[in-house]
Amino acid sequence: MFDQFPIQFEEPGWLILLILLVPIWLIAYTLGRGLSRSRRWVSSSIRTTVIVLLAMSLARPSWVEQSESVTVTVVSDASRSIPVAEKLRASGLVQALLRGPGKLPDDRVAGVTLGATAQPVAHPHSESIIDLDVFDGDRKATDLAAGLEQALSLLPSDTANRLVLISDGNQTRGNVLEVADIARANGIPIDVIPIRYEFENEVLIDSLKVPTRARLGQTIDLKVFLRSQQATSGTLAILENDVSLVLDPGSGAKLVDIELPAGPTVLSFPISLETGGAHRYEAIFTPDESGKDGLLENNRGTGITFVSGEGRILLVEGAPDEAAAFTRAMKQAGIETVVRSPDSLGAGLAFLNGFDAVVLADVPRWSISNEIDSALRAYVHDLGGGLLMIGGVNSFGAGGWIDSKTAQVLPLRLDPPEERQMVRGALALIMHSTELPRANYWSQQTAIAAIEALTSLDYAGIITFNYGTLGPSINGSSWAFPMQVVGNKQSAIAAAKSMSVGDMPDFQSSFQLAFDGLKNVPAGQKHVIVISDGDPSQPSQTLIDSYANAGITVTTIMFAGHGTALHRQTMRAIASYTGGRFYNEPSPKELPKIFNKEAAVVSRSLINEGSFQPVVKFSVAGPTKTIESVPVVRGFILTVPREGGLAQVPITVPTSKGEDPLYAYWNHGLGKSIAFTSDLSGRWGSAWTEWSGFQRFWEQSVRWMMRPGSPSNVLVRTRVEGDRAVVEMDASGEDSGFVNFLKTEAKVLLPNSTVEALELEQIGPGRYRGEYALETAGSYLVNIAFPTVGSDGEAVTQNVQGAVSVPYAKEFQIIRDNAALLRTIADRTGGRIIELDDPADSIDLFEKIDLEIPLASKRVWDLLAIIAASIFLLDVAVRRLTFDTRAARSAASRAVAGANSPSGESVVAWKRARSRSRRGSSETTSEPSDREGTQPPIPVTDFDVDEQRKGGTAVRDAQPDRDDVPDSAEEASTEDRLARLKRARRRARGEEDA
Repeated sequence: MFDQFPIQFEEPGWLILLILLVPIWLIAYTLGRGLSRSRRWVSSSIRTTVIVLLAMSLARPSWVEQSESVTVTVVSDASRSIPVAEKLRASGLVQALLRGPGKLPDDRVAGVTLGATAQPVAHPHSESIIDLDVFDGDRKATDLAAGLEQALSLLPSDTANRLVLISDGNQTRGNVLEVADIARANGIPIDVIPIRYEFENEVLIDSLKVPTRARLGQTIDLKVFLRSQQATSGTLAILENDVSLVLDPGSGAKLVDIELPAGPTVLSFPISLETGGAHRYEAIFTPDESGKDGLLENNRGTGITFVSGEGRILLVEGAPDEAAAFTRAMKQAGIETVVRSPDSLGAGLAFLNGFDAVVLADVPRWSISNEIDSALRAYVHDLGGGLLMIGGVNSFGAGGWIDSKTAQVLPLRLDPPEERQMVRGALALIMHSTELPRANYWSQQTAIAAIEALTSLDYAGIITFNYGTLGPSINGSSWAFPMQVVGNKQSAIAAAKSMSVGDMPDFQSSFQLAFDGLKNVPAGQKHVIVISDGDPSQPSQTLIDSYANAGITVTTIMFAGHGTALHRQTMRAIASYTGGRFYNEPSPKELPKIFNKEAAVVSRSLINEGSFQPVVKFSVAGPTKTIESVPVVRGFILTVPREGGLAQVPITVPTSKGEDPLYAYWNHGLGKSIAFTSDLSGRWGSAWTEWSGFQRFWEQSVRWMMRPGSPSNVLVRTRVEGDRAVVEMDASGEDSGFVNFLKTEAKVLLPNSTVEALELEQIGPGRYRGEYALETAGSYLVNIAFPTVGSDGEAVTQNVQGAVSVPYAKEFQIIRDNAALLRTIADRTGGRIIELDDPADSIDLFEKIDLEIPLASKRVWDLLAIIAASIFLLDVAVRRLTFDTRAARSAASRAVAGANSPSGESVVAWKRARSRSRRGSSETTSEPSDREGTQPPIPVTDFDVDEQRKGGTAVRDAQPDRDDVPDSAEEASTEDRLARLKRARRRARGEEDA
C-alpha cells in the first residue's frame, strides 16, 4: 500500500534514525530546566524537525507523480540498400509527424540511425532536432537489433515511451525479433514505417567458383553464377590478379557479350594455370543499358585458387632497384621473385598468401596502411610465411617500424636501450581542429601513429586548444600531454585518445608553447608537426626565427582547409623556413602515414654509419650454416636482440659500446623471419653486392624461411552456404589409407586481418569439417596446421590453406523490401504500421492511448538536507539567544506612539497655543473681581506622600502655573515625583512585611 504514497524512499533503512527522537525529548525534559518551558518546547520541536528531515534525506526520497509526457524515439535505417528517393520521403514524413499538433511542450524526441552498427543522433529532449542522414558507420550492413537496443538504452524512465522504426525490413545481422520481445515486455510499442521497393531490372552475380587448390600447369573451370530479374544483355570480363584474361582465343577479345534470360544463368570458362601462388579471379558484368540494372555493386564475383609450385617470393622495394643485386641472386638460385612497390601490398592478405616469403628492402612504415601492417604479421604468425626485412635509412626504427605489428614478428627489438643510442629526439604535436567529419578521431589516430614511431627514450608532447582546461595556457592553448620522455608510451597514447581538439584562433600561442617545451630538452633532433585547416593567424616572424636559430624543424599539414591561398602559403612558408615539409590536403587515411613519417625524423639517431667489420658465429644449422665470414658494412640501424634467447644473432658488428646485431633470425608462430640491419645498395652494402658468396648467402637464407609446399596427401575444399563458409579437409596416408584423429590447429584470417580459431571435427574416415560466419565482404583465408614427419625423420609442422571470397556485402544481394518482418515487429509490440502515403495530420505519435504511463519521480533529498541545515541554525538561535518580551512590547509601544504623534513643529505650535489660551482665560476671569472687589488667590497646598506615610504632613508652597514652567523642567519634575512614589511603595511594602 506504500506504493500509493507520493513520496518513495530508495534506501528506507535510514529511517531508523528517527529513534533518536526519544533521547532528544528525554534530554530536553531532564537537562533543559535552565530554559523556560516554552523555550524547551520550541528547541526540542526544532531538533525533532531536523532529525526527521536528515533521516528522510539519507533515505533518498523521491516525489512520485504520474507522468504526463511522452518520448518518441525514431530509429532510422541508413544502410545502402534503401533507395535514396524513398529514404527522403520517409524523412519528410517523420519530420512532419514530430511537429504535429499532438506534441505537448513536455514531450520529448530522440533519434538513432543504424547500419552495421547503431549511433544516437539526438538524445531525449523537447527541442531535439533529428537528422536521419547522419551516420558515421558502415552502411553496407543492416543491424536492426542494434538500432532498437540503442534506442531502448536512451529511453527516460519518467515518461511514456514509443519507438518508431523506419526501414525496409532487411536485416543482415542480429535478431530484431528478440529485441522486439524486450520492448513488449517493457510495454513499449514499436510503430513501423515500411520503405517499400523492388528492383525489377536487377542483375547480380551470385558467386564465382574455382577450386581452392590446383597444380602448376593444370586447367581449371571457372564458373560464374548470374541472376537476372528480366531478360537483358551486357558484357562480361574475367580478371586474374588484376589482369584481364582473353576470353575468346580466336579474336583475342577480353570481353564477351552475353544474353541473360530472366532467372539464373551459369557460365563456364577454362583457365590454364601457368604460374604458382595465389590466383585471384574477378568477374565483372556490365549491362548494355545502365537503366537495366539498379545496383552496380553486386555485379562482381570473386574467387581464389592456390597453385602449388616450386616456391616464389615477393620482393618489395622502398625505392626502384633498391635490391637489384638481391633480385639477380634469387634468379640465379632458381627462386621465382616478383618485384613490387609498397603500393601493391594494398591487395591484402590474400595477395601475400600467394607467396612463400616476403622481402622488405628499405621499406618505411609510412608507405603501407595499418591493415597491411597487421596483414604482414598474420602472414607470418598464422599462415606460416617467411619475412625478411633488409635495412636502410628508411627501415627498422629509423623507418618508423617501432611498435608496429610487423615489428612483433622480427627477431630484433627496434627500440634499443639508452646506452645503445647516440642521441635522443624530441617531438611536439600541435593539433588544431578541422571542419571534417570525425575530426577528433583522425586527430587521435595521427597522434598515436606519431607516438608509436618514437623510441622509449625520445621526448614527446601534445598541444591542443582546450580553453586552458588542462592547465596553464597561452590564449587557450595548453599541453594535453606535457613534453616528457615517452617511456612505454602508454601515458602518451592515453592522452592522445582522450584529447579534444578545439579551434585555436592563432598559431602564436601554440608555437610559443612548443618552443618553450623544446628549447631546453636534451635532444639532438627537435621536430614539430602541425595539423590545421589553416585559418589561425600566423605566428610572429621573431618566433619563427627562434625556431630556425634553435634548429627546430616544423612540418605543417593543411587538412580540410577552408582558408584562403594566403593561409596555405603561410603554412608552406613556415615549413620551408624551418626546414620541415608541407603537406597539402591529404586524404584522412593518409594522415597516420604522414605523422609516422614525420615522427621518424627524430629517430634518425638510430642510424650508425662508418666502416664496420662484422663478426660471424660459425654454425652448422640455420640460415647461416657453414658461413665463416662476411664483408664490411658502411652503416646499419641500431637494434637489440629480443629477450628470452629464442632469437639467434649469428652476425654482429663490434662497436665501442658493445656488439650490435647485423643479422638475426627466429621462428615466430607458424612462420619464420630474418632481420638484416644494413642495406644491399651502394650506400652501406657495396662490398656485399661484390662479394663472391653473396648469392649463396641469400639463397640459403631465403630457402630457410620460405613456407614449405603443401603436402600432396591433403586436400582442402571451401564453399559458401548461406551466411557461413564450410571448410572440408581430406587426409590420406602413404598407403592410400585415411589419416584419422589428426590433431589440427586451424585459423581463419578475416578481411580486417584479425584471426579467429576454427574447430575442425572428424566427420568420416580421413575427413574433417568446420565452418565460420561470413559477416563482411572480402577474402577469408583458412590455414590448417598439422604435425607430420619430415624426410629426415624429424617431426615437422605442415600447413595447408584455403580461401573464401565474398565480393560484396550481403546488403547488395537484396532486391526488394521485407515488409513482412516489420509487420511482425508491430504486431508483437502493439505498434502501428504507418505508410509513406498516410497523411501526417491523421497520425499522432504522441498520443497516450495504449501507452504505459509511468510514475515520474523527482528526487528531493538535497532539498530536505538544505532545509534541515537551515532549521538547525534556528535551533542554535533559540538555545543561545534570549528574547526579552517586556522590552519588545515597550519598543513596540514607543514605535506605535511615534507613528501616531504629530511632527515636532506641530507639537511646539500646539503647546504655544495652549499656553496662550490659558493666559487668556485667566485674564477673563479676573475682570469681575476687579469690579466686585479684589479677591486674594487661593493657595495650593502640596502634600508630600513620603512624609504623610511617616505620619507627618508636609505642606509645600504653591507651585507656579504649569504653563510658566519650561518643558524640560516639567519632565524632570514628573520623573522626580515618580521616583518618590516608587520609594514610598517599597518602604510601605517593607513595613508590611515587618
